[in-house]
Amino acid sequence: MPRKPAVEHELTVDEFLRQDGRSLEQIARAILFGDENAPALCDHGCEVEPDGTCQHGCRSILLAAEMI
Repeated sequence: MPRKPAVEHELTVDEFLRQDGRSLEQIARAILFGDENAPALCDHGCEVEPDGTCQHGCRSILLAAEMI
């Protein structure tokens, strides 16, 4: 069962991946081995540190997916 979003503006991981068009693995590689910030699961399109949250309280995709 998908985890319920923690805050009002937070998307689920599945919702974010559908909108982004990349897999979780592709995003993780871009963050860890590239020069991208981590996308927050925020409907405002925020970016954060891999273990962070945005100004709206939304977690990074890696944090939400329990990869870190």
